[in-house]
Amino acid sequence: MPMFHFQFEVTPQPTHPKMLEYAGAMACCWIQSDTLPDAESAAREWLTKEHWVIVATEDAGVITRETQLPDGMPYFEQAEIDGEAFVIITSPIGEAEDEA
Repeated sequence: MPMFHFQFEVTPQPTHPKMLEYAGAMACCWIQSDTLPDAESAAREWLTKEHWVIVATEDAGVITRETQLPDGMPYFEQAEIDGEAFVIITSPIGEAEDEA
């Protein structure tokens, strides 16, 4: 079964427990599925359940052991076991303003 990788720009829903702490985040999703639309649907469903709103799709497509970058390999391998893996890289509120 193919492995799909998605990278979404996300922001917390008003119901997110840390909504007042996070300005936004990048969500990386590894999903084993027969088709890209089914994999994307599973990723979107998980993000919604975890109280994230997708702002933009940064990347979407098939990923293999050969194309997976080394830093993502543990998540790729976890998705091989569980069928899915998710990583949320958050940006604290105030971080963007501090860098400007």
